[in-house]
Amino acid sequence: MSVRSKVLQGINLFLNRVYIPRRILQMERPLVMHISDTPEEIYPYLYKLIKRLKPDYLIHTGDMVDNIKLEIVPMLEPDYHRALEGVINHLESSDIQEIYYVSGNHDQRAKIESLTEKGKVMNDGIIAIENSKFYINHFFVEESPKADYYLYGHSFEPKSHREGEEIRLNGLEAIHVIGLKENNLEKLPYPLGTNGFRKMERNYRAL
Repeated sequence: MSVRSKVLQGINLFLNRVYIPRRILQMERPLVMHISDTPEEIYPYLYKLIKRLKPDYLIHTGDMVDNIKLEIVPMLEPDYHRALEGVINHLESSDIQEIYYVSGNHDQRAKIESLTEKGKVMNDGIIAIENSKFYINHFFVEESPKADYYLYGHSFEPKSHREGEEIRLNGLEAIHVIGLKENNLEKLPYPLGTNGFRKMERNYRAL
């Protein structure tokens, strides 16, 4: 990334505005967008990003309302249901062709399934998009099925890395954009304050 792009990105993040570098906007389609552990405070940012980027596919690797730690504070279930309905309705009103929802430890799979009309809900597994194979899971596990991409969330460890021919991407670190035609990978930062809204420490320790 050029110095100019870094400066523009920093300014726009500070102002909570979406900035997409030209190289990403010019990526050949189809595009896959990967997000994970999304607190509702960043929903407006994600909606604006999706509207501008227009991804063909979206993969969410769990904890869709991550400001509500439902596994720890189940009494917040009504708030979770309200926020979940809003984000699913908004995502599915976009032009995204296919949406995949992975149920996280702070999610309710049955509730996601009851709300979605065009999404595919799963705990983990292999999916094929165009000519690429993805293994998607909320958690990282060492013994996983082989795929071109392994997408996960939940914790900041392990960080994104390559394992042989497989690209493993941690959705907490960044928003990933994958151009399937040439297997291009780009990263976009989450808005400032996202980890605070997630109630996760900056030292990469997750609840």
